[in-house]
Amino acid sequence: MLAKALTEAEERKCLLLLRPDFSGGIEFASRAVSFEVAPGEALDLQLFAAEDEGRTEEPSERRKREERDKGNVPKSQDMAGSAILIGGGLMLFLFGTYMVQRIGEMFSRYFGLIATQQGVFGIEELQVLMKDLFYQTGMILLPILGITIVMGVVGNLVQVGLMFSLQAIQFRADRMKPDIKKVLPVRRNLFNLLKVIVQMLIITGVAYLVIVDDFIPMLKASGMGLTQAVTIFATVALKLLLLCGVLLLIISIPDYFYQRFEYIENLKITTAEAKRERKDEEGDPLLKQRQRERAYEMRQQKNMLDEVPRADVVITNPTHYAVALRYDQLESNAPMVIAKGTDQLAFSIRKRAQQNNVPIEENPLLARTLFRDVEIGQEIPENLYRAVSVIFSRLTKFRQRAGA
Repeated sequence: MLAKALTEAEERKCLLLLRPDFSGGIEFASRAVSFEVAPGEALDLQLFAAEDEGRTEEPSERRKREERDKGNVPKSQDMAGSAILIGGGLMLFLFGTYMVQRIGEMFSRYFGLIATQQGVFGIEELQVLMKDLFYQTGMILLPILGITIVMGVVGNLVQVGLMFSLQAIQFRADRMKPDIKKVLPVRRNLFNLLKVIVQMLIITGVAYLVIVDDFIPMLKASGMGLTQAVTIFATVALKLLLLCGVLLLIISIPDYFYQRFEYIENLKITTAEAKRERKDEEGDPLLKQRQRERAYEMRQQKNMLDEVPRADVVITNPTHYAVALRYDQLESNAPMVIAKGTDQLAFSIRKRAQQNNVPIEENPLLARTLFRDVEIGQEIPENLYRAVSVIFSRLTKFRQRAGA
């Protein structure tokens, strides 16, 4: 191992190489540090950081789903533990008499067998005896074991919902690596220390109050029979168990919300990572914008084609340009462009006009001029009145002859 005290300049050099700030800057330490680095080993300065730097963006739903799939969810271990404690206490209160009776019957039975056999048992008899012993013990402990399993499951379901993850039980070598953050005076460790101190004070206070309240009956138990003495001490223990369980459950509620806060803080990401995730989740913003523009253009083209049947004439190039004109003296003072397009759109306009018996006039120069100078919904300029009026006059004469 090579020990070396770094100067401020050398420390800055290491930070430049090892601690890039994703937001575009580099954070420099304000004092020199001393540590050891094995030859060939990379130094991870994040191990010495109390809080992650530059992680200001809220985690995305995708990141939360990935962590949940790994079994990493915010929860308070104390909530499930206190639920088990309360459930166990209630089962002792409800089935305590039954359990004591079964234990007494089991001891009386086996001691009677030992006295009858004079302590001599064959292998087959011993096997039968051991199977029966395990069965009787299981029947006695079954209520306690059942309620502890149920309360443990309920305590976790309330916090994280129904979840099953194989990744949470897989072997990972990095879990065996010591985590130096667990011994540093960071916010999480200080909160856990304070929580443990509060729990100890509460348990001590509750034990004192319960024992003081039942202190006289406990002293009198020395002159009572075994059953009465056991009942008194069992009642005191049960009261202590239930009160501690309830109080610890109350403490676990703020602990749960704090664990959620720490969970979100640990999942926060840098601005660059947030942009990359949004890009992966939603696609390239430029591509999305282009898709929206294309969809808008297609809607505009559909609306424009729906106006072609109302046109009085369609002027074409004849193939590359198409402009549909409509003239209604009640709506406008001059003919108005209601549709126009080039190439494929021009073909669609001509096709729609043919389907609806709208006259089509070939006039390349006029078609290009109208397409270039007049927008959809605008009246034609005065310099085009003469050329357009000739077309409309010819169409009027044609319609008059067709009507005659």
